Amino acid sequence: MSLKRRDFIRNLLIGGASVPVLSACGGGGGGGQPAPAPGGGETGNTPDTPDAPRTLRFIAVGDTGSGGQGQYQVAAAMEAVVAERGCDLVLLTGDNIYEAGVTAVDDPQFLEKFEYPYQNLDLPFFLCLGNHDCASTVFGGGSDNQRGDYQVLYHYSRERYSNKWHMPARFYSQAFDTSRDTPFLELFVVDSNPLTSFYLDHNEDFNWAHYGYPQQTWMKRAVNKSQAHWKIAMSHVPYRSNGKHGNAGDLDAHLRWLFNNPDADGLRYKAFLEECFADRADLLLTGHDHSLQWLQPARAMGRTELIVSGAGAKTDDFKDATRNPVRYQNDSDYGFVWVELNEDSMTTVFYQVSPEDGSVRIGHQATRAKPVTAGVLEPA
Repeated sequence: MSLKRRDFIRNLLIGGASVPVLSACGGGGGGGQPAPAPGGGETGNTPDTPDAPRTLRFIAVGDTGSGGQGQYQVAAAMEAVVAERGCDLVLLTGDNIYEAGVTAVDDPQFLEKFEYPYQNLDLPFFLCLGNHDCASTVFGGGSDNQRGDYQVLYHYSRERYSNKWHMPARFYSQAFDTSRDTPFLELFVVDSNPLTSFYLDHNEDFNWAHYGYPQQTWMKRAVNKSQAHWKIAMSHVPYRSNGKHGNAGDLDAHLRWLFNNPDADGLRYKAFLEECFADRADLLLTGHDHSLQWLQPARAMGRTELIVSGAGAKTDDFKDATRNPVRYQNDSDYGFVWVELNEDSMTTVFYQVSPEDGSVRIGHQATRAKPVTAGVLEPA
């Protein structure tokens, strides 16, 4: 690996210190091209009166990028919910392009599996990378992490079809509604694939020494210094899940004999999530398992809520539906989550979309108090 390539990866894609500036201000980067303004800085319902309560609404959906009927059915359901309830942005929890990502910034799959399905949704999408976005085979084993670079570069492309795609770096933070002294929401996006890949990536830029620990250090500092009222983390691989991939620390136990990466069990990834987000983030959103799950809080994660939203185009049966206690779960329908954040509460609505006819119904809804008390933590 040349020093030039290593510096490019480190400065552009792993250069954590510059990421918040890029994502909040739309600064330059990515192959020398200027970044289109992400549109996230003032997203949300900003009242005219300075002391009026603030509100922000978003949809969380994942594992979408099939380009098939399921993705279009979910997109149509999202359109209906947005028209009825309103929405400020979409959070996409990874596997944006099945089955093995893209191989160029002008790859037609950006159109077929993102732009066309969501062309009627006039909202910014903030995305994270999934294992199929960084794979060299249809199995999504994550052996070619460099492919994820093209999804970052698409964010900066002058030729992209729309301005919806927002991924300013492989991992990043994004502040929303910054009209007051502190943002109403800050989003922290993790690149989980190099940390949990089935197969070793021979590119050393993506090993734990060069990528895992730098990302963990940057993320912990970013969360601790954030003064946002709400903090939400988003990653692809779940911390806990009743789906086939299982819990971090014991990922894919039934298949691990096929893997050659000692970190495929996600043990170090589990510690990463706990160190960065436990009792710091109000919510951890993930995908990977093709189901909808709202899990009970885990002791090691404190009050942080755990939601899996990976049913944006596919479904998978639960491997063990009782592995973790849940508030709600569904593995038979497509679907997504609509969330409304207020000053002191979070309303969460799980929408189920029938694979047979695309009909939509509410599977579960609840309003709960804000999980984590707002406040500035001690510096890392």
